Amino acid sequence: MPKRRSPAQKKPAPYRAGRAPVSVADMECTVTETNFRKSKNIKTHQRVSIHVHSIRSRLVDSDGVSAKAAIDGLVVSGILADDSAKYVAETTYSQSVGSPERTIIDLYEYEED
Repeated sequence: MPKRRSPAQKKPAPYRAGRAPVSVADMECTVTETNFRKSKNIKTHQRVSIHVHSIRSRLVDSDGVSAKAAIDGLVVSGILADDSAKYVAETTYSQSVGSPERTIIDLYEYEED
């Protein structure tokens, strides 16, 4: 039978107040130059294909490249109407070694067969 704790004993805190239990990963380097602009060729209601190219100091596992947060940002900024299958036909990923580290996201008009 497990021991009962007396009312004076407190459960240990899983983390210190005001600090995350695990260090937060640095997903991207600090943005120094930003050239976000709405493309005049892509309409927000149009179905698109997204290609994400990640340039890093070293290659990562193929399932380690993710752009979920970046694509959500495209929706919040109004560049995409939504990231559902109704508006995003496909998302492809590629990566290469290079400097400075950056992520390039290309949107293409999706053409139905």
